Parts: sequence; C-alpha cells; structure tokens
Amino acid sequence: MSIDTLPLFLAHAIRLEEDSAINYDAMADALEVHGKSPVARLFRKMAHYSRLHLAEAEGRAAGLDLPRLKTWEYQWPGDDSPENAPADESDYAMNERDALILALKGEKGALAFYASVMETSGDTGVADLAKEFVEEESEHVSILEDWLARAPETGRFEDLDPPIAIG
Repeated sequence: MSIDTLPLFLAHAIRLEEDSAINYDAMADALEVHGKSPVARLFRKMAHYSRLHLAEAEGRAAGLDLPRLKTWEYQWPGDDSPENAPADESDYAMNERDALILALKGEKGALAFYASVMETSGDTGVADLAKEFVEEESEHVSILEDWLARAPETGRFEDLDPPIAIG
C-alpha cells in the first residue's frame, strides 16, 4: 500500500514529527538528570527542529480534510511511528552514547519512511513533498552521526538507589 494523497501524507508527517519532538524532549529530560547537558541541549534543539517540521506540515494541511487515523491505520514500516524509540532500548540509566544511538535509529527510521513514500507514491505532489522531508531528515541523521562519532564509550550510569519492583 502506498500513500497517494496529500492529506494522508500530511497526517503521517504530523504524527511522526509530534512523536519526534516528544521523544527528544523525553531523552533530554533523562540525560539532564545525569548532568549530560551537551547532548541534552542537542536533543532540545532536535525537538525544536521537529516542531518546525510539524508546523510546516500543519501549515500545508491548512484547509485540507486530513484523515483521523487510528493507531493501526498508519502505514508505518513497523508497528509504530518510526520516530518512537523502542521501549526495550530506552531506560533512565542510558548514557549519552546510548541516547545518541537511539535518536539516530529514530531519524533513520523517519528518513526511510519519507524515502519510501517518495519512491512509491503514485502522486507526484506527495512524492515531491516527501523528498523535501527526506532532505530535512538527512540533515538530522548527519548531525547525530557527527555527535555519535565524538561521543566517548562509557558505561551505563550507576543508580545508587535503583527502583524496586514488588510483585
């Protein structure tokens, strides 16, 4: 199945960019707990970029009747928005390198999604807009790859008071 209408594409883009901003803010919050302010600041900037993309998509959607998709109706390559970090790969004790790897997975997922729409859409307008989003996501991937190349290999944060599950 391909995304062949502008309203359907924009519904996906809006959801993806909302998820991206939320995830970047959550990872920044987690890193700030451990005092990792440089990467946390990067993630705040990335959340800002996601909000800019969101505003762009919402602006293009003005006046259009967007479909109200249920979670299972989105045409993601997996079970969830590409920008959503897999729950089993994220935790409060991750170090900055782990967080960068997780963020990079999200950006590469978004890039792959937009590239797929660009390549498979039967609507040239949708394909052209998807290409613009591919270019933006490519920049994000490059930013994160640069940061990751400079991130030191460190161990996980030590929690001196770990949570205890009582079952």
